[in-house]
Amino acid sequence: MKKALVFLSLVMVVAVSIISGTLAMYTTTVDGLAEGSVVAKEFILLGNGTDAFAKNVKIAPAETKTWEFSIKNFDGEIVSETAMDLALTVDVAAAEGKSAIDPLVVTVTDENGNKVGTQTGVGTISFADEFILAQEGQTHTYTVTINWPGNDDSDINFAGADFGTAVNVNVTGTQK
Repeated sequence: MKKALVFLSLVMVVAVSIISGTLAMYTTTVDGLAEGSVVAKEFILLGNGTDAFAKNVKIAPAETKTWEFSIKNFDGEIVSETAMDLALTVDVAAAEGKSAIDPLVVTVTDENGNKVGTQTGVGTISFADEFILAQEGQTHTYTVTINWPGNDDSDINFAGADFGTAVNVNVTGTQK
């Protein structure tokens, strides 16, 4: 009987060992296998400091005034890291508390001398431009020309302190 009990115990130990070995689960952990992060690209659209606009500039029939403004896609050494579509609007309206000088002709030209829009009297000149993706910063300069062509028959109707026209420029940059 003793031999049978030892033999049975030995069979049980072997059976448990085989079952536990085949049902065992093996795991391995590899820490820090891969790591990364993302940061936002620079998106820069600034006035370039060449805004030559002034308030209350006097103009008379047959005179022309010229102003320039610039925009850029860099700030010092930091250049915008995205290409950008530009939407520019030049609003021509009556100055606050005044009536507009209706005969004025406002014309906007780009840095190459190409006319991008003209408005007679009040209204809006809208045009598009772009900054391409480049390593170097870019600047676009525009010229706003205000001309009072002069008409001896109607010029007197717009004379005096009760008349004035305001010009306001807005620029919106959108990532391509």
